[in-house]
Amino acid sequence: MPNDYITIKALTKELDNFLKGGKIDKVTMPEKDEVNLMIRANNKNYTLAISCNASNPKIHLTHQKKISPITAPAFCMHLRKYLQNGNIQDIYTLNEDRIIVIEVLSKNEMRDTVSFKLITEMMGRYSNIIMVNDKDIITDALKQVPFDVMTKRTLVPSAKYIVPEQPKIKLSEKDKILALLNNYSGTSISTCLANNISGIAKSTAQEIVHVASIDDTKQDLTNEDINKILDAIATFDNIYQSSLFMPCVSIVNGNPQDFYVTKYATISEYRKYETLNNAIENCLMQKDDIMRQQEKTKYLQKAYNAFLSKCKKRLEKSNQRLAESSSKETYRIYGELILANLYRINKGDSKVTLQNYYEESMPDVTISLDETLSPQQNAQAFFKKYNKLKHTEEIALEQIKELTETMDYLSTIEPYISRANTPQEILELQRELENIGALKAHRQKGNKKPVEAPPIHYLYKGFNIYVGKNNLQNDKLTFKIANGGDIWLHTKAFHGSHTIICLEGNEINDDVIKFAAEVCAYYSDCDNNSKVEVDYTQRKNVKRHPNKNPGMVLYEVYKTANVMPLDHKEYLK
Repeated sequence: MPNDYITIKALTKELDNFLKGGKIDKVTMPEKDEVNLMIRANNKNYTLAISCNASNPKIHLTHQKKISPITAPAFCMHLRKYLQNGNIQDIYTLNEDRIIVIEVLSKNEMRDTVSFKLITEMMGRYSNIIMVNDKDIITDALKQVPFDVMTKRTLVPSAKYIVPEQPKIKLSEKDKILALLNNYSGTSISTCLANNISGIAKSTAQEIVHVASIDDTKQDLTNEDINKILDAIATFDNIYQSSLFMPCVSIVNGNPQDFYVTKYATISEYRKYETLNNAIENCLMQKDDIMRQQEKTKYLQKAYNAFLSKCKKRLEKSNQRLAESSSKETYRIYGELILANLYRINKGDSKVTLQNYYEESMPDVTISLDETLSPQQNAQAFFKKYNKLKHTEEIALEQIKELTETMDYLSTIEPYISRANTPQEILELQRELENIGALKAHRQKGNKKPVEAPPIHYLYKGFNIYVGKNNLQNDKLTFKIANGGDIWLHTKAFHGSHTIICLEGNEINDDVIKFAAEVCAYYSDCDNNSKVEVDYTQRKNVKRHPNKNPGMVLYEVYKTANVMPLDHKEYLK
């Protein structure tokens, strides 16, 4: 992806056109490494998303509305203090690098009008969002760095902001670029440009050579070739003002792949956009959502896997103890036989052979004895072993039942982890894992109650259909939201979401039930490529499971529909 200085410079000019003179109405931090600025500019409302995520640093206007955490992070509060209600004076790049500066005229603690700069550095794992005052002193940084040997910079409050060093040739240094091309003697012009000139990605360098109409593998450059390359570099350096500017996204297998400032020759299929901001948002939104979801639920998945492994080990040990206790009856019989033959046994005997009258054929059995014990004491020792193993068996059976139920319930949670994508959904899954001991319970800070995540909501032919996103929601849907006469659906042989059709006094037909069954099957852990049996019944026929785990139910009166899993996104509310 050519997220290089060429692209950043064009993006900055576009942002400047949209946002210059605008007022920052609100500052939020929906992610731990992302800041959103709500800006009113040119009689329009904009949301500027700024991310310093190491895997996907970005800055662009967005239409996506993310939910903010209940408690705002300290960095967000700092930005609110100094930037909220401030006016954007200028947006520009710094040091001809992937650094964007937003100058804001705002008020300080004394209500004096002062200038602040919000600096976004988009440099892979060194990406950062930094705020400095009018004297370039850092007031705060999202990623504070006492001192880094690689960057040779300190990024902490009260430190002087130092621009990252740039060892490569800058695009404005025309003489150095000319000298580079005059001394060129390689096998790839684009590689030479990308390796030596700052702000040019390899794909951009290839496009520059293409625009210059020169063979990339040409070994010797003429003066005419050099002039053509210099002209192409100048065009790309100011591509926002040129006729080449055509924001687009390359498409691979029907999915957005990369965004570009113009249609590169290497792009076979593309989608054109009106602005570079739109291209970036449409290209990165899905990737960002997937990446964020994986990051947020990583600790849940880790806790799930660890707890499942722990349950499996405990179950294995319980089965071993159960197997060991299977010999308990033998010890009881030995004790009974010894008591029945006390007259034949003397203290000091190491063994005795007795007739086992508990078996029909009454075979002889040889019993080993403790020579230091009397016959009666030997009998009591065998009874003690029997009672111990009997108790072990009872505990093992109870543990096996408990662990089997826990693992069965645990298996219902995993599909929801892979689908959770909002803070509320993740918090509810965290609560579920805390309830069964997979995670250590955390006390909620403050008096605010966490906002509950809404269930998936469909509207089909006038019927409201709800689908739970986790077991807590399933439980609430079934036993708190649904009325006794509403239709309840669940996949027959697979774990999945509870689905409710709210009748509200209306007559229902088979088409609505089929629709709800298809949605119910889609939100289960079944194979979406084959038909699935979905049970449906009136809600009043559904009872809580005796184990009382949320979402676990019992039902006996029902009908079954055989349907293909479908998401029916067009009917989502």
